[in-house]
Amino acid sequence: MITNSHEVKLKYYGFPPKLKMWYSEAKSEQNAFHPIWKKFNAAAASICEDYAIYPKRFYKTVAKYSKEKDYDYCFIGALCIDKNTLKNRQWILKFISESFTASSYLQFTDSKTKEGYQELGSFDYTLRRKGLVPKELPRRRRNSFDKEYFKNLSKSKFTLCPAGDSRWSMRFYESLMCKSIPIVSSKNDTFRTKAESMLDYKYYLASDDHVYREDWIEHNYEIFLKYHTL
Repeated sequence: MITNSHEVKLKYYGFPPKLKMWYSEAKSEQNAFHPIWKKFNAAAASICEDYAIYPKRFYKTVAKYSKEKDYDYCFIGALCIDKNTLKNRQWILKFISESFTASSYLQFTDSKTKEGYQELGSFDYTLRRKGLVPKELPRRRRNSFDKEYFKNLSKSKFTLCPAGDSRWSMRFYESLMCKSIPIVSSKNDTFRTKAESMLDYKYYLASDDHVYREDWIEHNYEIFLKYHTL
């Protein structure tokens, strides 16, 4: 079992545009700041960026989706969209080649990956289905809700959650929301801030034996509701 007792070199990240939009939307739903958030730098109207926050439009909708597990492993997302993302996601290619089967779901969504792409197996929907890629959209549309993405995560026992252009990815929180156990290459892939690094997320490293556990699912979902919603 992976816990937060593991020593890691901590590196923290700021508040990207998509998270700002989601926090603003969630705040407007509550018409108040969450107790765990604090104002600072009043001149810039900044806020303490402790936790990634999702609005009701996301987690209330996802809660209605079936959680019956049709897939063992799942990955949906970009691969070659930029150099950092490609570097941080190299490990999933080996994992996919060794562990994905007809019971898995793979979909690379970015246009760069699709150029001259050859499917990796019956589990590969890269060329058969279109996915939403926030970085390929105008900034104002990057908070769009991708229904098929969340439905497929909800149907998966495990979700690969590699880092993106930074050493974290929204996919980690979204797997918690969808009741899918995250798989990462390092503890550093499981948080964006110091506050998040202290949360007792349950997840597996890629090198672990992966056992689906309902108690982990419910434990992670409770953390998601407590710290990642208002």
